[in-house]
Amino acid sequence: MNDFEDIISNASSQESNTFDRNAWIKKKQEERKGAYDLIDKTASEIVNDNEKFKTYLDVQGRMDKYSVGNALLITAQMPNATQLKEFEDWKEAGAFIKKNATSITILEPGDPYTRADGTQATSYNPKKMFDISQTTFRQNKRTMGYDEKTKLTALLKDCPVNVKAVDEIDGTNIVAQWNKQDNVLYVKRGGETKDIFRELSSELARVGLEETGNASLDNFKCKCTSYMLCKKYGIDVSSFDLSSIPDSLKSMSSSEIRNELGTMRNALEDINSRMNQHFESISKKAKSKEQER
Repeated sequence: MNDFEDIISNASSQESNTFDRNAWIKKKQEERKGAYDLIDKTASEIVNDNEKFKTYLDVQGRMDKYSVGNALLITAQMPNATQLKEFEDWKEAGAFIKKNATSITILEPGDPYTRADGTQATSYNPKKMFDISQTTFRQNKRTMGYDEKTKLTALLKDCPVNVKAVDEIDGTNIVAQWNKQDNVLYVKRGGETKDIFRELSSELARVGLEETGNASLDNFKCKCTSYMLCKKYGIDVSSFDLSSIPDSLKSMSSSEIRNELGTMRNALEDINSRMNQHFESISKKAKSKEQER
């Protein structure tokens, strides 16, 4: 055997001694099971604890691109997280992970597969992440630099229903209300912009949410979606009362709870997507004007 073959032989021998594929697979299965167990545990906990539920809403509203399952995982492990990346991604960005930092596990979509009954599904793999607060990365604080009127305009961007301004709504102090029968979103004239944003976002959520037929639960879901939008866009949330979690939600299984949270996230994503389009158009116009100078 020549020197080159000897080197290859030794390397192959070392690899076989250091890497046990079956052990690796078992470890990944245990990590995946641990993640799913934590998702179920957290889903059941938040509906029985007002503060934990509010914390979940803060996480999902702030990190709206993450699935409900991952938002629950983040809520359980690091609720103050704002930006997650893998170790190598932070390294590539020129940042180092601080000493004794504990990774955060989330689930990443893997390859699709076919179940025994013939239905399609997607596998999910555990992924170790670190928050920006656990690194040496320096980030300039970003603020939402638009006034409340601009945010309100963005909220109504490509509104899926007709909007009509009125002097009053059914003789009440209601600022905004969607009438399902005539598919019109009525808005009371003369209200405070922040109040209009809160109630409009709630009613727009109602348009997009899947109704359960349970008024208490449906109203709560609208309020929660509105809270996430307001928190995300810097609208005052001090008037929100999220202390009365419906008993119907508390009595659900963890998977049923996740489904309800999922409808709220979908409504949030739909509204937020339209708002972002408006903000992007403003940004493009500003850049175009700057280039013309």
